[in-house]
Amino acid sequence: MTGSPETDTTSSPETDTTSSPETDGRITSADGATLGSALEALDPAYFGFVMSTGIVSIAFFELAVPVVALPLAAFNVACYALLLALFAVRTAAFPRRTLADLRDRDRHWGTLTFIVATDTVGVQFLLFFDAVSVAAALWAATVVATPLLLYYLFATEVIGAGKADVSERIDGAFLLVIVCMQSLAVLGGLLAEPLAGYGNAVVLLSMSYFGSGYVLYVVVVTVVTYRLLDGAVRPDDWTGPYWIAMGAAAITTLAGATVGPLLGTVPGWEPYAPVVVGATFFAWAIASWWIPLLVVLDVWAFLTDGVEGRPPVWVLLFPWSRLGFGDRLHAYAPTAWGRVFPMGMYTAGTLNLAGIGAFGALSVVPTYWGWFALLVWAVTLVGTGRAVKRVLVGGGPAGDDRSTAT
Repeated sequence: MTGSPETDTTSSPETDTTSSPETDGRITSADGATLGSALEALDPAYFGFVMSTGIVSIAFFELAVPVVALPLAAFNVACYALLLALFAVRTAAFPRRTLADLRDRDRHWGTLTFIVATDTVGVQFLLFFDAVSVAAALWAATVVATPLLLYYLFATEVIGAGKADVSERIDGAFLLVIVCMQSLAVLGGLLAEPLAGYGNAVVLLSMSYFGSGYVLYVVVVTVVTYRLLDGAVRPDDWTGPYWIAMGAAAITTLAGATVGPLLGTVPGWEPYAPVVVGATFFAWAIASWWIPLLVVLDVWAFLTDGVEGRPPVWVLLFPWSRLGFGDRLHAYAPTAWGRVFPMGMYTAGTLNLAGIGAFGALSVVPTYWGWFALLVWAVTLVGTGRAVKRVLVGGGPAGDDRSTAT
């Protein structure tokens, strides 16, 4: 590159602003002054990091690139265990803050990342470590937790006075409902064969989540699209979770490609197998349609938000580099992982669909897209590392107080 992310301001100086493409759930430097305050403010959406790392490792497993897939899988399982420990301590030390997060309409949908992360780790235990019992235990835990959490979250959205309009309250994060349900279908479909004694029940439950998630996607994505089209959208309005509009369709593709072929071997379900496979292709087509628009909006936001005049060269070369680098243009927040998971999921979903008969030609798409997803994962990880460093060590560039600490 002709200029470094920290020093290249010759084209256009970075300016102090109060907004960026990633603003949700941020913690200021004052909030992160101590480990205790950082732990108290730990965003439930941080399980999105495990979701993203896990699906990228699974995607490269499907791409037959073990040199990437295996280290990421081991790293992700360790991070999942660490986050479980941190949130357990947080819940014990700050129970009121934990309950407040569940009541906060701006943050509580992020708790669904725990469900998706758990199912993603369960898939990793199956694919990488052949640990059926661990994967089954994780799936059982999410089968119990999912309806409890979903009905609670929907109840809090329905009950209460002084609510904002639906178009103001519903954003890309709401689509985590669909991702949550389809993650259960994916792991359940993979467990159907190893749990042969319970195969029919597992398939039935997986199909119920697949079908419900499919229908809900149509409903929710309509509201999300309306929000984007209704009124002005500023660069700082555009955040990572809007990528879940694509990611929810992508995980629906993966769920259908996982469960659909199983139906041909389950008594009573055989006639539905071609229907599910056909619906799965339509979900993939919807996910594919979203990608060019999401990329354009990402580029627009990163090139314009907080930038006066011409953006620095390093931003022009790779706009997503703002997630990991820069000073006053640093644009990282926990919600940034909301775009990485859909990128990895599109890779995995497309590869699994390509493995079904007539769809083999689709395999060329993820061969290239997977590496782009890995690159965005890497710069987002740098942003996470900087946030962690700020909590543990303190200091950092003056503009770093806009990044989010864990």
